Amino acid sequence: MVALPIISVLLTLTSATPLAAAGRTCFSADQTRTQIAAHKLVEPFKLMKEAASVVKGDPLGGKLCRWNEDFVYEISLLRRDGHVVHVFMNAANGQRMQARADR
Repeated sequence: MVALPIISVLLTLTSATPLAAAGRTCFSADQTRTQIAAHKLVEPFKLMKEAASVVKGDPLGGKLCRWNEDFVYEISLLRRDGHVVHVFMNAANGQRMQARADR
């Protein structure tokens, strides 16, 4: 089955991402719903669809995180060449962001 290796790679990439530094807190699904309502954030599925069209990949998942004072969706996508990529979208305005390590 192909899903198991993809999940392993995704977990490896997620734990090795430079965003794992201090100042980043990610939310559970219930907490995400609460944060979306409380802060009037953009719906995650809209941004997943947008990110998938830009990267030309299939969405694998996403999570809402707080980077210092910003709410950010980390969206994981599987490109057609088999690589898993992470796209970061500002949850307040829907704009694509660069990784914090790149700033």
